[in-house]
Amino acid sequence: MYDFIVIGSGFGGSVSALRLSEKGYRVLVLEAGRRFEDKDFAKTNWDLKNWLFAPHLGCHGIMRMSFFRDAFIASGAGVGGGSLVYANTLLVPPKRFFQDPQWSNLNDWENVLAPHYTTAQEMLGVTRNRFRGKADDALSSVAEEMGRSNTLHQANVGVYFGPEDKEKDPYFNGKGPKRKGCTLCGNCMVGCRQGAKNHLMKNYLWFAERNGVEIRPSTKVVELRKNGSSYQITALENAGAFSSGKEIRFQSKQVVLSAGVLGTMNLLLDMKDRGILPEISDCLGEMVRTNSEALLSVSGPKETDHSEGIAITSGFYPNDDTHVELVRYGKGSDFMSLLSTPLSGPGSHSQRVLQWARKMLRNPSLFFRSLNTKDWAKRSVILLVMQNLDNQMSLEYKRSWFWPFQKRMTTRIDPEHPIPVYLKEANEVAQRMAEKLKGYAAGSIPEVLLNKTSTAHILGGAVIGKDRNSGVINKNNEVFAYPGLYIADGSMIPANLGVNPSLTITALSEHAMSQIPSIS
Repeated sequence: MYDFIVIGSGFGGSVSALRLSEKGYRVLVLEAGRRFEDKDFAKTNWDLKNWLFAPHLGCHGIMRMSFFRDAFIASGAGVGGGSLVYANTLLVPPKRFFQDPQWSNLNDWENVLAPHYTTAQEMLGVTRNRFRGKADDALSSVAEEMGRSNTLHQANVGVYFGPEDKEKDPYFNGKGPKRKGCTLCGNCMVGCRQGAKNHLMKNYLWFAERNGVEIRPSTKVVELRKNGSSYQITALENAGAFSSGKEIRFQSKQVVLSAGVLGTMNLLLDMKDRGILPEISDCLGEMVRTNSEALLSVSGPKETDHSEGIAITSGFYPNDDTHVELVRYGKGSDFMSLLSTPLSGPGSHSQRVLQWARKMLRNPSLFFRSLNTKDWAKRSVILLVMQNLDNQMSLEYKRSWFWPFQKRMTTRIDPEHPIPVYLKEANEVAQRMAEKLKGYAAGSIPEVLLNKTSTAHILGGAVIGKDRNSGVINKNNEVFAYPGLYIADGSMIPANLGVNPSLTITALSEHAMSQIPSIS
C-alpha cells in the first residue's frame, strides 16, 4: 500500500512526486512511456522507433501524435513527460489568464501563484535565450513593420548555456546531476543528447528518486477505482506491438492523476462511462482548449540554414491577444515536413481546399518544392502561434461510425465558442516572414486540407471550478466527490494562456502540493 501513486511523470507529476516525498509520503510514479538516458534519444526525428510514441507500432519515443475528428494534437511521452520533447520555453501568462471568470472568484491567482512561479523558475533553471540568427532578425523586422516591435522578446528557456565540454551541476550546489552546456544543435524537440536541456529528470525527478520515490516506466494505467478509503489501480506493463502487456495492480491511499490531458481524460472518461467513478462531475471533458494555436512554417532556398540555435529563440505579439514564437528543428530532423503544405486563405473547409488546389495548379513548382523533404529542417523555421481568446471543444467517450465495437475518445467543437482552424494573424506573419527569408509560407496538412486545428498544447477537460456543477476539481486540485484523488497536469487549466503552458502547470502543481499536509 502506497501513500500516493502519481500517474504520469510530466510537469505536474514530477512536482507532485518530489513535494509529496518531501512531506514524508511513500510515493510511486507510474509512467506509460520508457525511461531515457541522454544517449538514448534519437539523433534525428526520422528515427521513429526512438522519437515517435506509438507502442502498437513498436515505437517507444517521446513524441505522441494524436488525430481526432476536429484536432491534431502533439504531446509528450516517457519518464519526464512533455519536458523531454517540449521546446524549453517557460513563460508567465498575461493577466487575462488569471482573471478568467471560470476561476477568478476562487482566489487572487496572480498573487497566490507568484511564489510558486518563482520556485518553478528556479527548479527548471529559467534563463534568457542567448542565440540570435537570421530568422530572428526577420521576425524582428516583421514586428517592426506591424508596429509591434515593443512586444519583441528573447525566449525565457530551461537550457544550460555553460561550457560544452565540462561537466558540472550549475543549479543545485553540487547536489543535482552534472551537466554539459548547449551546443545549439537545434534538436531540443528530438531529445537533448548533450544533456543541456533542463527536462524533469534533471531536476524534480532527480531529487524525487533520491527521496525514495519509485518510478515504474512502461506501465500504462487502464483502470482506477475507489476501494473503500483507498484506490485500486490496474495497469499494463511493457505493452507493445506484439504484446498486450502484463496486468499488474496497485493499492494507494491517495492518487495524483498527471497523465497529460489525453491520458487523464481517456482514463477518467472511461471510468465514468463504465460506472467505476460515477460521481465525477459532468463537466469532465468540457472546456478543452488548444491554446487557440496554429502551426505554420516558412521554407527558404536550399542554401539557407536556420537549424542552428535552440528550439524557440524569440517571439512577439502581432496584437494583444496573439503571440508568435520562432521555432526550429536541428539539421536532419525533417520528419515534420510530411505534415506541411503551402498556405490557403480564409473561408469554409471546401473553400480553403479549393483555394489551395487553385494555388497549386497555378504554381506547380511551389507544389513540388513543398514535397521536398530533403534538408527541410535546415531550410525552414516553424511559427508557433498562440492566443488567449475564449474558444473550446469537448472530449467525449463514444463509439465511432467506422469502428462501433469499442468506445474511444473523440472531440466535439463548442458551437458557441468554436476553436478556429484559420488564424488571420498567423497567416499574415507567415507571409511577411516568407518575403524576408525569400521562401514560401506553409501551414499544416491537418489545418489546410482536413479542417482540423493543430496544437502542441492541449489544455483543460478537468478544470478548476467552484463546485462540481462548474468544474471537476476544487482550487486545491482535489476531484469533487472523490477525496484523496487529485489532478495535476494540463487538464486543470481553465483558460487559454496565449503562452507555452509548462511553467503554469508547474506553478499550479506546486500550489496544489503545498496544500497537502505533511505526515504527522
